[in-house]
Amino acid sequence: MIKKVELEVLNIGIKQNLSDAVCMKIPNDSALAMVCTKNKFAAAPVVISKTNIQNNRIKYLFVNSGNANACTGIVGYNNAQQYSRKLSAKLNCKSEELLIFSTGVIGKQLPMNKILSSIHNSNFSFKSTWEQASKSIMTTDKYNKFINKTFTIQGQQIRMNAICKGAGMIEPNMATMLAFMELNIKLSKSAISKLIKHVVDNSFNRISVDGDMSTNDSFVIIATGETETIDYDVDVTSFALLKKNITKICQDLCKMIVSDGEGSTKIIEIDVNNAQSESQAKKIAFAIANSNLVKTAMFGCDPNWGRVMAKIGSTNIDVDINKITLLINDHMIFCRGEIDRRCNIEVLEQSMKNREIFLNINLNSGRSRYKVMCSDLSHEYVDTNSLYTT
Repeated sequence: MIKKVELEVLNIGIKQNLSDAVCMKIPNDSALAMVCTKNKFAAAPVVISKTNIQNNRIKYLFVNSGNANACTGIVGYNNAQQYSRKLSAKLNCKSEELLIFSTGVIGKQLPMNKILSSIHNSNFSFKSTWEQASKSIMTTDKYNKFINKTFTIQGQQIRMNAICKGAGMIEPNMATMLAFMELNIKLSKSAISKLIKHVVDNSFNRISVDGDMSTNDSFVIIATGETETIDYDVDVTSFALLKKNITKICQDLCKMIVSDGEGSTKIIEIDVNNAQSESQAKKIAFAIANSNLVKTAMFGCDPNWGRVMAKIGSTNIDVDINKITLLINDHMIFCRGEIDRRCNIEVLEQSMKNREIFLNINLNSGRSRYKVMCSDLSHEYVDTNSLYTT
């Protein structure tokens, strides 16, 4: 028996003549796991969904774009509750059996008359595609982001569909985005919780566009239970392979987000290795990723290693500058406390014109490692965000 998430894309009046919402119908007996923003001013939909997922069997997900319904006070919270009740009546379920998500401009109230009318008039035939759904959740994204893929574990064919959105306000935890994934396998509550934590820690929590944490970030994994061949609670090897495959898919989604970062012209991978601890490597990696001076240098195709070293020093982490080596695009530019005179600067500068830039920082003080992906900082980013609400 085929058990899959069914989709209905619609326009609820937030955007003009564009799809701006998607409803997802969840198969019976599916397992769900969700992680959300840690922003203390989380949007009303996040607050409601975190409550609903605790003690209810979730039957539907509803996502709107163009309006974040964040920092909208009690009116915004009541609005979210109101359209949840309208949806539940239309879909013949309880409002507590819905998870709701919003993304877009912060601080504006939802156009409730349009939303309620659209829900009332929609037939919810659930015949939309994942690609259509990916377009309906876009905000400042230049292109829609979706992946459908099949892979095999122990002879079992696993089908995966995933969509996400995100281009600005990208920083853990999580990276500004909404993401939804369907797997056709059976997972226990324990297994899917372990899976989503591992995946997020190694993908969405390792990217940055601008260092700002959103009020609405959410990621949901849905395991429909269509195939039950493998018990992932018992088969440790298979579960490890599952984590590896899903993490890689989410890392590919992350790369799409960074590539589509507002005004992005570069994808920058920062690899801090041989640190005393992972937390030390992580702190240095994100310090570099969120440095405006480093990011603007990358935009200008300038291998300004001095900005990288200065940012490492500003973290106040106890590292020996004489042990650090810095490679940019595999060219050794810094070692033994100074510029490496053997570096061919002309070749290095030419490599800076590449779309992807690689910074490798070897601290030579331990065995821990942390990687982060980020974008550069361009004129277009400033233009986009200086005019966003208008």
